[in-house]
Amino acid sequence: MIVFNVRHVVKLKECEEGIQVQFCCMLKCMSESFESSSPLFIPPDIFAELGEFQRVGELFGIDSATLMFVAQYEGELQFLSEGVWEQLQNTDSRDISIGDWETVNFHSDATKRDYIDLKNKMLTGHEIDAPIVMRYRSEYHLVSGNTRLMVARALGLRPHVLLFEVFDNDAGI
Repeated sequence: MIVFNVRHVVKLKECEEGIQVQFCCMLKCMSESFESSSPLFIPPDIFAELGEFQRVGELFGIDSATLMFVAQYEGELQFLSEGVWEQLQNTDSRDISIGDWETVNFHSDATKRDYIDLKNKMLTGHEIDAPIVMRYRSEYHLVSGNTRLMVARALGLRPHVLLFEVFDNDAGI
């Protein structure tokens, strides 16, 4: 039996520059009974990741407000392909194999992240904010969600990510 679940999320927030931005998305999930305990990766709260967007903006020389705007309005929730995962910069998840909790623990301890709670949420089918991935030129860069990707990899799951692409004209180049 296949179940369709449509969810609408509307948020109005004020970003650091004082600009109000409305975020509206529709997430349609398709699941079969055996997937009922799989995590549901949902669109992340872009504003909760402000610090990560500022870090990436500084690294690439792109205004963080521009990055947030493009992620919010042009980003797409999609499965992270193995090809993109292998090219992804700024993640420790590529080096993790199924069941490799020792490596997950090592990297999580270094960043003070609670991977056990995240692991339990993924195993019980809770909603999880999708990691955020930026494509700029020919590179894929993880904006946020390293622990989520490590746990998904150790569980053998293919996660959804919010993928957005920044072009040179978006970046002011």
